[in-house]
Amino acid sequence: MAGLIGYIGALADDLSAVATKVSAGAIDDITQQTAKSLSKTAGILIDDTATIPQYVSSTTAKRELPVIWKIGKKSLCNKAIMIPIAMLITYFAPWIMAPILVLGGSYLAFEGSESLAEKLGLIKVHEHSQVHSIADTEDLMAAEDQTVSSAVRTDTILSIEIIALTIASVATESLLIQLGVLVIVGLIATLAVYGIVGLIIKMDDMGFYLKNTSNSFYQTIGGILIQSMSKVLKALGWIGAFAMLMVGGTILIHNLGFLHGLTLLGGSLPVLASSLLDFVIIPAAISIATGTGIILIKNAKWFYKGKIN
Repeated sequence: MAGLIGYIGALADDLSAVATKVSAGAIDDITQQTAKSLSKTAGILIDDTATIPQYVSSTTAKRELPVIWKIGKKSLCNKAIMIPIAMLITYFAPWIMAPILVLGGSYLAFEGSESLAEKLGLIKVHEHSQVHSIADTEDLMAAEDQTVSSAVRTDTILSIEIIALTIASVATESLLIQLGVLVIVGLIATLAVYGIVGLIIKMDDMGFYLKNTSNSFYQTIGGILIQSMSKVLKALGWIGAFAMLMVGGTILIHNLGFLHGLTLLGGSLPVLASSLLDFVIIPAAISIATGTGIILIKNAKWFYKGKIN
């Protein structure tokens, strides 16, 4: 009996050791795949970080963080729904991922091209934010809800692309690793983005706080923060536009077979020139061509609709 108990105890120890090794290996794999996936989705994360402040910038100061919190919560809930759907699609219908990526890439190309055209004065500026100009509380809340809804709509498209790119990068891994990577990337994509957005939006408030201190150094920093707020938001608009163009073009090139040859164009060039061509110029050109086509189709649609009416 004692021998049997000893044998069971030794077996339990062996199983525990195996489980520990498997867990450690899985954690290492998840960490490596997460880093790999984040590198592929970095452009979309930058775009998300650059885009959301434009929706919140016209919100009253005391409601800025609550609005960001609302958007962040909805973004997290959306990702929680997307992750199991993405895993099911990968398992049962992996062929759907390519069309999803192409549609998302086309959307980013359209948004980036439209944003760039607005900044260059080629088309009329589209107002993203909601100005809270009416004192009535219910009207303010309605405007706030519309702001949140608009921001979440854009965030949802970007989140779909983040999840789709992530699941595509770990499609050959085990379900455990897929789930682990998707959850970690989803959390980082939400907490990091909206944490940075919160800091950007409250930059002027931090500046006013430091400006009112008795320390001359803090006052100088406060003045810089206050004066930099508008410049930061403007710079983020340009960064977001270029990020959308590069990411959208890269997605289209990798998921449309007839564009694959474009990745070979920079092969004979020096490393720096090759990287600039492959990762910036060609993707941006593909995005601008795609986005311009969509803008023309969209404008033609509204033109003919107006003519008919």
